[in-house]
Amino acid sequence: MEKKIITLFCLMLIGYTGALMAQDQKNKQDQTGKIIVLDPSHPDTTIMKPGARKPPKPPASHKNASHAKTEELSPKQKEAQGYLKAGFRLAKEKKYDSAILEYTKAIHAYETPGTYVDRGFCYMMQTKYQLAIEDATKALSLGPNNNKALYVRGASEYQIHDYENAEKDLTACTAVDHRNPAAYNYLAAIKVMKKDYSGALDNYTMAIRADSSFPDVFSNRGMMRHYLQDYKGAITDYNTALKRNPKNPSAYNNRGAAKLMLNDYRGALQDFNKAIELKPSYADAFCNRGRVRQYLGDTEGACKDWNRAFDLGLTETKDLIIKYCK
Repeated sequence: MEKKIITLFCLMLIGYTGALMAQDQKNKQDQTGKIIVLDPSHPDTTIMKPGARKPPKPPASHKNASHAKTEELSPKQKEAQGYLKAGFRLAKEKKYDSAILEYTKAIHAYETPGTYVDRGFCYMMQTKYQLAIEDATKALSLGPNNNKALYVRGASEYQIHDYENAEKDLTACTAVDHRNPAAYNYLAAIKVMKKDYSGALDNYTMAIRADSSFPDVFSNRGMMRHYLQDYKGAITDYNTALKRNPKNPSAYNNRGAAKLMLNDYRGALQDFNKAIELKPSYADAFCNRGRVRQYLGDTEGACKDWNRAFDLGLTETKDLIIKYCK
């Protein structure tokens, strides 16, 4: 899941430990590099051309049974069906306020679980998560095996940091619906928080099986492989991610980090350069490039990069500056 629809705008930053050699000492020393885990709600779409990649999909189709043609509808059912059709059309056009009004009219005319799910989905897209949870809960009280309601409630619970209930609902959703990559993506993020990288990797793999075009899923799986010290596997996933979106600076940064762990310093330098070219304000890439430059003997260049990272707000580079720069 994009930045336009979700309120969590922070990326989770997680460090790894590598070994670099100071130019004047020629001995190994521990350094900290950075790879970036993308929030599942808004994968990185930096410098992506409009239409170049589809946004995260909602759970399959959120049509409900009352959308379908039925025989011998009651007057109230017919009235509700008209509102539902209008609501579905408006939701498809991302006119969520108007869609919610139509779904509310439908609920007043004839109450169904699917109508609550439809309205809850629109609330979720507006970042009104508590209202989305209430609608999904109502839908589940009317029809307990509604996997779409489980998704809407689980995704909304994630956004209000109720990770325990989010995991329960999203696990129940994926037990029934194996075609929802977004649900697996949220579950993977929860596993990352628990530092269960194997579990997260499994969920990203399931997301790929559900929809291999889902945004940033290969990049995120690559990070899990990195944490599990499968650096070659991580690079393979980053390569796939960059084929799909060659203007993704975080994928270049993270591939550079994996190359660094394999002592491919020239390759890492090229990737950090590209990340900075695509995103000139990328503090972590400047920090990483500084470490590589230090190893390659360019202490002056390293210090310029660390100072630039510090100016961009990465205060942890202060220790590097004090230790290695005049």
